[in-house]
Amino acid sequence: MAAAPHNANPTGTYDVTHLRVEHYNGDVLGIGESQPRLSWIYTETPPEDAQLKVTVTRHVLGGETRTEETYLPTEPSVLVPWQFLPLTSMEEVRASVQLVTPNHEPLGAPSQTLRFETGILDFYDYWADFVGPSWAEPETDHRHLPLVRTEIDLSGKPARARLYMTACGVVEAEINGQRVGDDVLCPGWTVYDRRLECWTYDVTDQLIAGRNAMGFWLGDGWYRGRLGFDGGRANFYGDRIGVLAQLEIEYADGTRASVYSNSWDGTWKATSGPIVCSDLYEGEHYDARLEHPGWSQPGFDDSDWQPVAEVFYEPQHLECPELPPIRAHESNVPVSITRVDGTDMNDGTATWLIDFGQNCSQRMRVHMRGLNAGDTVTMRHAEVLEPDGTLATRTLRRGQQCDVYTSNGTDAWWEPRFTMHGFRYATIEGWRGELTADDIDCRVYHTDMERTGWFDSSNPLLNRLHDNALWSMRSNFLSIPTDCPQRDERLGWTGDIDLFAPTATYLYDTQGFLTNWLKDVRNEQKAWGTVPFYVPFVPLRVWAIPQAIAIWGDAAVAVPWALYMDGGDTRVLEKTYPLVTAWIDEVSGYLSDDGVWDREPQYCLGQLGDWLDPSAPPEDPALAMTEKTLVATAYFARSCAHATAIAHALGRAQDEARFAALTAKVTQGFLDRFTHLDGTMTSDTQCAYALAIAFGLLDDEPVRKVKAGNRLAELVRESGGRVSTGFAGTPFVLPALSMTGHDQEAYGLLMSTECPSWLYQVTMGATTTWERWDSMCPDGTLNPGGMTSFNHYALGSVCEWLHSRIGGLQAIEPGWSKFAVCPQPGGGLNHASTSHLTPYGMASSAWSVDDDVLALDVTVPVGTTAEIRIAGVEPETLGAGTHHREYTL
Repeated sequence: MAAAPHNANPTGTYDVTHLRVEHYNGDVLGIGESQPRLSWIYTETPPEDAQLKVTVTRHVLGGETRTEETYLPTEPSVLVPWQFLPLTSMEEVRASVQLVTPNHEPLGAPSQTLRFETGILDFYDYWADFVGPSWAEPETDHRHLPLVRTEIDLSGKPARARLYMTACGVVEAEINGQRVGDDVLCPGWTVYDRRLECWTYDVTDQLIAGRNAMGFWLGDGWYRGRLGFDGGRANFYGDRIGVLAQLEIEYADGTRASVYSNSWDGTWKATSGPIVCSDLYEGEHYDARLEHPGWSQPGFDDSDWQPVAEVFYEPQHLECPELPPIRAHESNVPVSITRVDGTDMNDGTATWLIDFGQNCSQRMRVHMRGLNAGDTVTMRHAEVLEPDGTLATRTLRRGQQCDVYTSNGTDAWWEPRFTMHGFRYATIEGWRGELTADDIDCRVYHTDMERTGWFDSSNPLLNRLHDNALWSMRSNFLSIPTDCPQRDERLGWTGDIDLFAPTATYLYDTQGFLTNWLKDVRNEQKAWGTVPFYVPFVPLRVWAIPQAIAIWGDAAVAVPWALYMDGGDTRVLEKTYPLVTAWIDEVSGYLSDDGVWDREPQYCLGQLGDWLDPSAPPEDPALAMTEKTLVATAYFARSCAHATAIAHALGRAQDEARFAALTAKVTQGFLDRFTHLDGTMTSDTQCAYALAIAFGLLDDEPVRKVKAGNRLAELVRESGGRVSTGFAGTPFVLPALSMTGHDQEAYGLLMSTECPSWLYQVTMGATTTWERWDSMCPDGTLNPGGMTSFNHYALGSVCEWLHSRIGGLQAIEPGWSKFAVCPQPGGGLNHASTSHLTPYGMASSAWSVDDDVLALDVTVPVGTTAEIRIAGVEPETLGAGTHHREYTL
């Protein structure tokens, strides 16, 4: 053993950091909680007799500012209930916390002040109407998009001004010629006929005394744009778009003023703008010759604009968002720019191919220079190239991701507003002169979640694999958890996030993001009588009538459980409990008398089973080796077990007993129907054994569990280290091997570079996780199937094993109040590390091996404990602090 843990506090001060409200990161406007909970992190364990001083300064529009204080015990420090009177709509709060002695003397500096505000909490406080174009529009997609504007007079410079804004469609605002906010695709995608999020913007600095102008760009977005595959659906939620804008102003003397969008006072007008059409999948066409210079500035002549028309939307459905907005986070610089041979035109233009080095959700902002009025520049986007070096667009299907810019003869920087693209490569056609990196700013977009998980090792391929999963998550966490960011799909497939949720919650703080999405899972469950294949649900061809299917429907239980294990928030379980219980009760009615789920769904594909099993033909991804009823029963047994734990956490004793009995019944049915006494299974596949072991279905049969583990390891060896699982089995094959003492085979499977394998994708140059193991063939050609994507996160669920078994961090208790440090060196690695920002602070594990000595460094946050669990080593419990241990292997 090496040095003792470092718990000393040499400065004698005890600081508090990372003060946050609910699950928001940092300052936030427009929360929907009147009694929000606060959380914070201690840098050192507080003295036993210490107290926590909480100070809040509150201000309501038009009211007085007051400061309130209270003193609390030092624990709990996570999601501490609101200690003051409830907040009202549009109330501003500045909060700080500080450790003090029993006599209230400071023990350290106050935390950084946290600023947050409530949004409009009650629907009757919405006085604004939705307004949009008043002219007759085409009834289908590709409509010319409108601009909306108004001018207002203010008696003075505002001391505080908030714009509360949402849209049927998507919207961006400008005030006095300046952009409002830095988010995109507002208000995001929800089940619009049940709820619509209204966002809050601080516009104090943009308003002036006297005359001001407000302008709004409107787009079709998810509301009436064409959604989905097989031709998609346009106008799914409505065929008229409109903006709701409510401006609330407070002057220095405390007086107030309000401005509401409306169709009756004659000051709100609309006209066609320069966006000729815009589609989330197909791209945007912009004609700069149709611009209205100065249209969002005061004094603009809008005499030829038309009065707006009201677009009705039920105000009871408006709510404050729980998730962060979509923002640009970084830029990808071109790694190469190449003139495409043979594209020089008689007019002096050419086509250029750009490689940005990274596949992700992004948009190009291009400096349109040297163009004549009427010149057109066309930008196309794709994830990969064909073997001949051209953009691979076949796999995009209808979602061709093509932007077109028509110049007015003036140099300008341009980026599309109301579309999003998934790509690494792009072409720019119709460019005059030389194209350089200085002409392109390629911005990466995703929902603005806080990063919470990291991993590193001595194997560069493994690190790239982890980065690929990270990039795929970023690319697909765009308002909702989508399956892919590029082709004509981009839907919230429930099966994908079921499998990826534990990895997602480790890598980013997804509490608000996924809880927000789960609201719509419940909305759609109530509407359709089951959990649909994807949420929000849009009926499309063979997927038009939702049916209960395993894995996809089981997300109703798996996602809330993953959120709870990472965040420890029982309120998440309370909010989602009706979703959980309705799913369990529905599927329990489909079981045979022996507890097996063998009722076939009433649609052509039936159960999807081990979807995308690598042995399945390209055009039939559901044709897997593992029995579908086996997969369905195993997943439902897992859901029943999780539902039992959820009911226990919520104190629902009757439900807990009922779900426990159901778990036992389904598990026994699984054992009787699909396993043999010798440990083999009716489906002799990696998937079958992985599910039986990882879901604990063999835990009461220890001999059979050992034999099943041995057979799984044998199958892995027989496969030559190739993966033989699809969606259902892939997240669990490595954990199942580890659980039965076969880490060597697990490492062999992980480290293989033969197709199909995780690292095969990496060796083929992947920068994101592919949908299929062989989305690209070894010769560089694309999978011939009609469905393939190079940016799906589901197979990136392997990162859960990288974090827990290689890096060695695994939550034992919800919210990481207790966690295991259990690294298992292997696979030729000589060092690895992982860290996770828990609700209590940063937990980390880093190890290295040198001359058969394992050196381990562990960081345990204040308020948590860790257990070292290493094979052949006596277990040890660690308290808060940094620890170093050495073991002889």
